[in-house]
Amino acid sequence: VVLDDGDVPAVGEARTLRAADGREALLLRVGDDATIAFDRRCPHLGCPVLWSAERTRFECPCHHAAFDARTGEVLFGPPRRGLAPAIVRRA
Repeated sequence: VVLDDGDVPAVGEARTLRAADGREALLLRVGDDATIAFDRRCPHLGCPVLWSAERTRFECPCHHAAFDARTGEVLFGPPRRGLAPAIVRRA
C-alpha cells in the first residue's frame, strides 16, 4: 500500500488505504512519528475490520470480534489468528 502525506491520520485515528490491486489496509497513528498498519480483512471470514476510537481497538462487525490496536492479536471473537500486518510505504 502506498501512503501519500495527506493520508496520515491524526494521533489516535485510523485511515483506510487502498492498494493498486484493490486490497485495503487500516493505518493507525499511535504517536507523533509512529504508525501501525494491518490488512483490513478479518482472518475469520474476510469481513472489513473497522477502527473503534472509543474502545481503542479494531473490530469486525460481522461476528463481533475485536483485535488489539498495537499488535493485531485477537481480543475476543471467533478468529483463531490476529490481523495480518500490512506493508505501507511513502509515495
